[in-house]
Amino acid sequence: MRPVRTVLATLIVAALVAVPTGPVAARDTRPQLSASDRQGGQGLRPEPWRPHLQQEWTGPAGRYCSFPLSVRVVSQDIRVRVLARYPDGAVKREEYAGPLIVDFINTDTGQAARRDAGGSGLLEYRPDGGWLRYTIVGPAGFGFRPGDLYPRGYYILDGLHVISIDAAGTRALALGVGRQDNVCVALGDPAS
Repeated sequence: MRPVRTVLATLIVAALVAVPTGPVAARDTRPQLSASDRQGGQGLRPEPWRPHLQQEWTGPAGRYCSFPLSVRVVSQDIRVRVLARYPDGAVKREEYAGPLIVDFINTDTGQAARRDAGGSGLLEYRPDGGWLRYTIVGPAGFGFRPGDLYPRGYYILDGLHVISIDAAGTRALALGVGRQDNVCVALGDPAS
């Protein structure tokens, strides 16, 4: 298993260098830092891991599936850590890891599909806090909406996947090695 992770890590680094970038909507993730931290005093080490709670949510009909899609957390033990910050303290890169089991629910019919979404991910932000790129070593979930450069749906991505977000907020699957399981299809949407 260790050699597989090493190969995946090498592929992630290669993918991060090759994927194009552009601005998206802002999200403020700036902590309160001391003056020495803002001057780069944090060094090159990642910050300590901290717990992260995956929130349950419902997306309206048409966003990911033709029906309203709900996500209910069954179990989780996710952690997150900051890997790099911009000079002003805003998060530049953070890593997510840990087990996560969720139920996806077609709220029109009540039909549910349980999935493992407990892989790991590297989320990269622009200086304004907007998403730049999300790299997944799955399984992990990610949604594509109408107008994105990938078929609409909410996917469990298993393997190595890199999602880039352009200046208009359009999402694209820049690299996909492995499976893409569209849970909308499993819950009643026709296959694309």
